[in-house]
Amino acid sequence: MEITREKERVFNSVLALYSKYGIRSITMDDIARELGMSKKTLYQHVHDKNDLVDRVIDYEIETNRQFMEEMILAKLNAIEELIHVNKRINALRGIHSPTFYYDLKKYYPATFTRLMDYKRKRMYEMVMRNLIKGKKEGLYREDMDEHVIAMLYVARIEMLSSNEIINESESASIRFIREVFLYHLHGICNDKGLEFLKAHKEKL
Repeated sequence: MEITREKERVFNSVLALYSKYGIRSITMDDIARELGMSKKTLYQHVHDKNDLVDRVIDYEIETNRQFMEEMILAKLNAIEELIHVNKRINALRGIHSPTFYYDLKKYYPATFTRLMDYKRKRMYEMVMRNLIKGKKEGLYREDMDEHVIAMLYVARIEMLSSNEIINESESASIRFIREVFLYHLHGICNDKGLEFLKAHKEKL
């Protein structure tokens, strides 16, 4: 999906509303008012609310894809890449209220499934690519099974977002995200990688 400046403005605004208040409670009138346009003009961009929700999720997927491409083009080493990703996670922490995902899953199940399938696939691919890169750069353990680590990473992320042991505010805190991040790095880095991490810890 090509993201024009106007689409970015519209979808950013709609996503912010949905993220804060959930999807069900936000009407097309609310969205038109937030965008400073008439509902008639809004319907020139989308067919109905179902179409809007689908396009907003498309937008989130596309912005995530662009971020990953930009990270690859930045030519960082494997540990620097993970630091970059962790900073993005910190910036986005808690941006979606539980109501957002609840509404998406209950009222737009096909769109919810598409989003979750994409996130799982992209996360697995990102971790696998990073692990292979880190090994080639001599920063990660040679005896590591990338497939197992990548699966565990994806499973851990999903577990943290839906469990009864760790509450939402705790799992979204900077301290918690940092500790989980360091836990992952200490499990995959060799001595050279740990030395690099120690020298760049202030960037976390």
